Amino acid sequence: MVNEILAAAGIQARGSRFVKPPAGNYAVWFDSITAEGADGVPPQIFTHDVTIELYTPKPDPAAEKALAGAIGARGIEWTMQDRLWIASEKMYQIIFEFSYIEKRRS
Repeated sequence: MVNEILAAAGIQARGSRFVKPPAGNYAVWFDSITAEGADGVPPQIFTHDVTIELYTPKPDPAAEKALAGAIGARGIEWTMQDRLWIASEKMYQIIFEFSYIEKRRS
């Protein structure tokens, strides 16, 4: 689902890291998963806690709005942290966090 959200927002992205980050805006995402279910059967409920780090060379409210809209369009509540300047990278970072539940049948 995370790749679909980022594609809908028009943002280049990779899980965990870019070996060589692209020029312009890009995102890195992390997905922590908790598996749950009834005793004695394989887990069928998976809770995803997602963090998306959006990096921009200059403040880009349009990219932030596109990402927020792509998350919200899926009916997911999200949190956005304040924009942070990372001097060593010469990039701004904005962190989005959200959770969703996936149910799988075995």
